[in-house]
Amino acid sequence: MLFGGIADIIGNMKIEITNLAKKRIKADFVKKVIRKTLELACADLKLSEISVVFVSEEKIRRINRKYRRRDKSTDVLSFDYSLGYNEKEVSGEIILCLDVIGKNACENKIAFSRELAFVLSHGILHILGMRHGEKMYGIQDKVCESLRITLNYETENHQ
Repeated sequence: MLFGGIADIIGNMKIEITNLAKKRIKADFVKKVIRKTLELACADLKLSEISVVFVSEEKIRRINRKYRRRDKSTDVLSFDYSLGYNEKEVSGEIILCLDVIGKNACENKIAFSRELAFVLSHGILHILGMRHGEKMYGIQDKVCESLRITLNYETENHQ
């Protein structure tokens, strides 16, 4: 894993959440999004371990440059750490930038919590092997709807 943190076990899945961004984020919200995404993905794969790391805009830019050769910040990066010997079990790390997520939410006039849930779900689906497309975006929307995360831009403070 790129970063360490405090772990939590839910069922047989280890969830590690690390906040290096120095911004408040509710761990329970992150866990709910993870659980709901896995439930709605109906994947044949089991996610055994996931690390979720919140970083600064500069940090995500450096990681993006190193691993994707793109010298710009982004909202989410996901890394599949599966070793390949157990094709039914995957593990990975999702790196999120709250500043970029906040900017995107403001630009699109979407509630911050909805944008966060949408991109976190997006990263999880990539670790499960899903590619961009209607199915992926549909699951992301369903995660937000089922958790009753509002689209209402006006009800949240944006960063």
